[in-house]
Amino acid sequence: MKRIVILNGSPRRNGYTKALIQSFTEGAQSAGNEVREHYIHGMGVNNCIGCDSCMRTRKGCAQKNDDMQKIYEDLTWCDVVVFASPVFWGTFTAQLKAVIDRMFAWFNLDSLPSTKRDCVLLMTARGSDYTMALDQYGVFSKYLGWNNLGTVLGRGLTDEAHTLGVSI
Repeated sequence: MKRIVILNGSPRRNGYTKALIQSFTEGAQSAGNEVREHYIHGMGVNNCIGCDSCMRTRKGCAQKNDDMQKIYEDLTWCDVVVFASPVFWGTFTAQLKAVIDRMFAWFNLDSLPSTKRDCVLLMTARGSDYTMALDQYGVFSKYLGWNNLGTVLGRGLTDEAHTLGVSI
């Protein structure tokens, strides 16, 4: 059994990205995995302010009074992180990017034995160009040494998302 956290960066609660997430979740749960989802647009997550406190103190992010604390808890809990987002200006939404930026503090905690995780990318777009998003995801996962378990790129690919969920 794997523990999976989904970071839903879509500003639309019930759009195409949510359809992929639902199918992925159903597949993952049918395989015995536990899934938690964070709908970021509905949360109060502040942007990283670049204070570098997390690097200097190794005590996490200096911003303690927002919903990122819930995400940090689930990042520590999980085995797999799913990044889910529609393509905005070629890459992730601002909502998901804010969480990714704030994850930097989580990587700098002394108390974590390891932040190495498996990861998945679920994305939708009006068109078919995922080049910049895949580049960013690839750099991110390579830099962290995370293992990409798969990607589903496109509206309506719910069967593929379900199959990927089952495979985890």
